[in-house]
Amino acid sequence: MDKKKVVIVGAGVSGLTAGIYALDNGFEVEIYEKNPVAGGLCTGWKREGIFIDGCAHWIVGTNPRSDLYPVWYHIGGVNENTKVHDNEYFCKYHIGNDVFTIYSNLDKFYEELYQISPADNKIIKKVIKHIENYQYTRVPLSKPIEMMNIFELIKFGIKLLPLLSSYVSSRHESLEELGNKFKDKRLKELFTNVLDNPKYNCHSFYYTMGTLSKNDAGTIEGGSFELSKRIKEKYISLGGKLFLNSPVKKIVINGDKASGIELENGKIVEADYVIAAADIYHTFNKLIGNEYMSKDYKKMQNKDAYRLNSCFFLSYKFDKENTKYDGTEIFNVDDIKIGNSTRNQLRIRFYKDYFSVMIHADYEESEYIYSLSKEEYIEFKNTLAKQVKEKLIKASNLKAEDFHIIDVATPKTYERYTNANQGSYMTYVSTKNSHGLLNSNHNKKLKNIIFASQWIMAPGGLPIAIMSGKHAAVRLCKLNKQKFINKEEKKANFYTCKHKVKFH
Repeated sequence: MDKKKVVIVGAGVSGLTAGIYALDNGFEVEIYEKNPVAGGLCTGWKREGIFIDGCAHWIVGTNPRSDLYPVWYHIGGVNENTKVHDNEYFCKYHIGNDVFTIYSNLDKFYEELYQISPADNKIIKKVIKHIENYQYTRVPLSKPIEMMNIFELIKFGIKLLPLLSSYVSSRHESLEELGNKFKDKRLKELFTNVLDNPKYNCHSFYYTMGTLSKNDAGTIEGGSFELSKRIKEKYISLGGKLFLNSPVKKIVINGDKASGIELENGKIVEADYVIAAADIYHTFNKLIGNEYMSKDYKKMQNKDAYRLNSCFFLSYKFDKENTKYDGTEIFNVDDIKIGNSTRNQLRIRFYKDYFSVMIHADYEESEYIYSLSKEEYIEFKNTLAKQVKEKLIKASNLKAEDFHIIDVATPKTYERYTNANQGSYMTYVSTKNSHGLLNSNHNKKLKNIIFASQWIMAPGGLPIAIMSGKHAAVRLCKLNKQKFINKEEKKANFYTCKHKVKFH
């Protein structure tokens, strides 16, 4: 039989993953990418001889005993020779002259909190218990939940039972509300602002700490760019075709089916199936039309419940050897002005020869920079870089002669290069008012179009990108009425840290 042809829009991690699993199952696959390199948001770039990692500080699924590791292994992201550094701590948080370490090891984290405020022992133990329960977080890797039968759903649900009580109590509680439960002002400050936004629900923090505490969120040697490069090489080695510098204008739809894609240069590429592995906002508003947007995706446009997850990303090169800082450190600073908004936190990732600063951007900040002229935009970036340097010198042990600016990226930068909605590098911020993001990868109105991106499920990011890519291939096989063949070389062996913290 002739192979069915699949065209994938976007060579990000989800698109490449979908391509690999589609090739495993006998499809002819072509991926079209607007940029000269593959990887999408999982990338980096060079400035003044320094390679700036523009994506992951760590990657969930690096523990060989975890659920996600077999997928990373199969698509080429990791192998037996890949060096993984387990992070000792989530971050170091500076409050005045005090520095608090949020350790990955829960015994150390508990002791750190208890030493700060024994009077808060009750709420501290509750936080640690929630993190322990979040070690049982599972994602439906074999197939999308909507494709599971009742028995598969029950089996999957049973695996999540240890997590249930913590999830129910945390998903509608904001970090700010959690912080207000502490008597100690420093712990109140710490938990309110430990993530980019006090409006985050606690679920986001517990999930992150759950993965770190079981050594399943390591830093991969070579960073984001090398990771996506290895996945691209695996895709090509299987016979997949990759067309770079080939932006897609639209998905060609005839009736209730897609017949292929049209490139920006006018070329038509015919296909039996189309996988849209692009930003979901871009997909509905440009590639196929928002009349096909489902209710689940439409509800995400509610700006009160779903806040933008974007950032300003500034990188500075060290002019003197860095011996003062390492890893992620958070500094509270005086007001940094961005339009009519202010920011008071610098989240910094330190490396040997440079460091990058992340400043959270929401709708207001993003819309402000889009309102600027080209000249105003350039001036804004220069001013922001100067502001950040001045505030950091005041808040840290760094001096003016220690470092200088080498790059400023904004939400506008990320959108220009990746079509990410207002530069959003993950899904929308999950707040206490948001409902769980779990979206279908298929629209019944369009019989042969499949969606694959981090927007399928919260919190987004690389783990959801590879999961959605695999699920796209599962859906592809179902639509083509054939059995999905899983060629993963390693079996998933779910792992949780069974060590229990010794409380006072």
